[in-house]
Amino acid sequence: MRFITILLLFTQILFSQKTISGKVLSKETSTSLAGVFVRDTKTENWTISDKDGNFTITIPYFQDIELNFSILGKKDVNQTLKNNQSTITVYLEDNTLFLKEVVVTAEKKRQYSELTLGTNAINNVQAFSLDDVLQQLPGQTTVDFNLNQFKNIVFRSASDGNSSKNNKAFGTAFVINDIPISNNENMQSLNPNVTGPYGYYRPNTFGASSTNMFTNANYGVDLREIPTNSIEEIKVIQGIPSAKYGDLTSGLVLITTKVGYSPYRVSASIRDATTEFNLTKGVKFNANNSMNIGFNYLDSKTDPRNNLLSYQRVNGSFSWQTKNKSSKIKNTLSTTFRANIDDAKKDPDDITDAVVKNDKKGISISDNFMWKPNNLWVDGININSGFSYDKQLSRKEQWMNTSLTAATNSLEAGIHEAYVLPSQYTSIATVEGIPISSFFSIEANKAITNKAQWVHSLVFGLSGRTSSNKGEGRKSGISGLQNFYTLDQANESILGYRDYNFNRVRTESQISAYFEDRIYKKFEENRILNIDFGVRYENQAGNVSLQPRLNSSYSINKTFRFRGGLGLSSKAPSLNQLYTGERYIDRLVGNGIYSYPGVYQKAWIQTIIAPGDNLNLKPSKSYRTEAGLDINLPFADINVTGYYNTLNNGFTSQLVPVYQEVPKVTVNIVGAEIPTYEITGTEKFYYFTQSVQNNSTSKDFGVESIINFQKIKALNLDVSMNASYVKSNDFNRTVLYVKSTNLLAEEKYGIYNSDPVVNENFTASFNFNYHIPKAGLVLSLRSEHILLQTSNSPTRNFPNGYLDSQLVYHEIPEEDRTNTQKYGHLIRDLDTSQYKLDRMLHNFHLRVSKDFLNGFSVSFYSTNFLNLKPYYYVEGERYPSDIANFSFGTRLNYQF
Repeated sequence: MRFITILLLFTQILFSQKTISGKVLSKETSTSLAGVFVRDTKTENWTISDKDGNFTITIPYFQDIELNFSILGKKDVNQTLKNNQSTITVYLEDNTLFLKEVVVTAEKKRQYSELTLGTNAINNVQAFSLDDVLQQLPGQTTVDFNLNQFKNIVFRSASDGNSSKNNKAFGTAFVINDIPISNNENMQSLNPNVTGPYGYYRPNTFGASSTNMFTNANYGVDLREIPTNSIEEIKVIQGIPSAKYGDLTSGLVLITTKVGYSPYRVSASIRDATTEFNLTKGVKFNANNSMNIGFNYLDSKTDPRNNLLSYQRVNGSFSWQTKNKSSKIKNTLSTTFRANIDDAKKDPDDITDAVVKNDKKGISISDNFMWKPNNLWVDGININSGFSYDKQLSRKEQWMNTSLTAATNSLEAGIHEAYVLPSQYTSIATVEGIPISSFFSIEANKAITNKAQWVHSLVFGLSGRTSSNKGEGRKSGISGLQNFYTLDQANESILGYRDYNFNRVRTESQISAYFEDRIYKKFEENRILNIDFGVRYENQAGNVSLQPRLNSSYSINKTFRFRGGLGLSSKAPSLNQLYTGERYIDRLVGNGIYSYPGVYQKAWIQTIIAPGDNLNLKPSKSYRTEAGLDINLPFADINVTGYYNTLNNGFTSQLVPVYQEVPKVTVNIVGAEIPTYEITGTEKFYYFTQSVQNNSTSKDFGVESIINFQKIKALNLDVSMNASYVKSNDFNRTVLYVKSTNLLAEEKYGIYNSDPVVNENFTASFNFNYHIPKAGLVLSLRSEHILLQTSNSPTRNFPNGYLDSQLVYHEIPEEDRTNTQKYGHLIRDLDTSQYKLDRMLHNFHLRVSKDFLNGFSVSFYSTNFLNLKPYYYVEGERYPSDIANFSFGTRLNYQF
């Protein structure tokens, strides 16, 4: 009886379906187009046109039917059907500059705050990597062209400090063809370009400071590694992502690659000291099978006069797409081979200069399976799987000239005979990582409509991912001792590292399930409600969370539409944050190195081991909210979005005071005899160890706007603008320990709490695009304006407490904290760092592109083509601004 009741209820909910049939033709030749992907924009139902261009699709509702038609090489078309229309003929145009309308900027395509970048928008900046493309988005600015450092990105934030910005960038997710790119497995924490032996800062001459950092463990995906030659479309969700996507806190980038038939396309680009070559080809075997291949090579140098610091990228891709005769099954198998090499050679005029290399080679395999079953109670089933394998090598070789010193490579605590090092030797250190990740998801969807014409598109899915690293880890030999072996200096305890095999690292896993209901309701003409409500269950290495997410929009008429959304998400810590390996403190026994000329050289090192792993680390969490208004006016479309985002449990480093009972040693010296030592008891050794903790919080508040003006047809001119204001408040709940300036005082370390860092940015950008369709010509002028930029980093000069010689905490009464006579040796004489842009900064970029009918095209792109060199002032000091310098390049394309 219960079953019959449920069945009747479900039958009542279901509404009669409508079948749409049609034909897809090429507008240029009027020939049939096979393999066109036809998608219902409301329910995600889909079909594929057959060899004659015919298609049939079933829609679970009757009104406001909108179908999207897409195929490689043609411009996407959205076609709306009237209520009584059941057949349709669609013409698709070649996606060239001969189109009547060409979009070269980010645009809104859906009902929420997503931004879409198509092929022409990707080509508009002559992109060498994904980073160049994403700089077009609101709130981003074009920076100096430099591929000799890793690139990451964070959305809707003004944070400019490395810690806060990288913490947020680590939570920016990138997904290619529904397979996430993961940096969780990257354990190349040794940054060979800026790390010197024994903790000394000694970079390579041509990669000085943090300007050219190569390794990006814990810092998010390196955007240099993603070429744009095979990308068809990019969708950026800066607000609330679908419940389908997890392991993120700061935004989502969805990338769709090119699949399907296409002619040979060859291109060559040059800009400054960077060259790039691309080759793509799509082969169509028959109506049901096609294959794509792509190849990309890039070589970039910091200085065109030499190759002392260079970056090379080699990328090859292969995709095979197949479908069955009934167009009910579509499968795409993709493979990518890649190599990325950062290479810093020695300056021949500097014997102390370092040779640095950061090498990454790998392969990824993914499969996307789509099935429309006939007899199941679901409209579609999608299965996605992916596997990624890389081999990474970071290496630094440097000639050393130091005073007499000693080292040990013992992995056990206690007293060890030391190796006495020569004053001159070559230091060599390597880190070898083999990050491996896997991903699998299965998703089912069902669209239903009730009698009141509420359309529900239901989605349920399960997914899982694993992260591991099987590399040999940190390695160095006695002849090449690096900063892993660090001697304790004076009264300061310095933590060092030993060789560490990454095979000791446990495989971490994430398991999730999600449900989403995408609701559409048209109440009357132009009054439309859209709601995407979902909930995601996330289990990240045993840390369980339930993450509701909501996006909504409501159109009250043709002019106004309101939007709103909120959601929770989380980001798992990386393997490099969880598994650091033990830390080591090496102390020379007695008075250091004992020597008797011609007889002996003797030294012992006492090794103290401090635990290093951070297995209690929890995922960071993000709470995101936004509200928006879309205004459709006769002269412009205006989109305004306000947002408030918080990040909790962010990852930061924290010093922790501890002590251990260690042996007390006495060295015995008798004439020319080799010295010996004896243990005479124990003593307490006090020191600071370091851990990664969930001590970071951040708040981002902002407003952004996009305005697309109607085309000025008399001038063939498109004008658009975007503006973004954001204020970020970053706070680390870390405790700072500062050594007393009085070594004899009872108070050994002053304790200071951190203060929030506040940053503000207000930027705007204008785009002017002059397009002559008949000539296949586009002239684009893009202006960038930094209207406001402030930073306030308070410095706490007065301690809250202190540590005594046994590292015991003592709180200082609030009324005594400013007492210079009593605590003057703890009070710091530091000024609060404040910065405010004294005047607006402007930059202008130019692009000229021309398509020829013979398949040849050329584009010229220049950043800061007016060669502006604005300056700003901080406390009377004059500094050049960090806007992009003058740079130009060209790209040649030929297809046949």
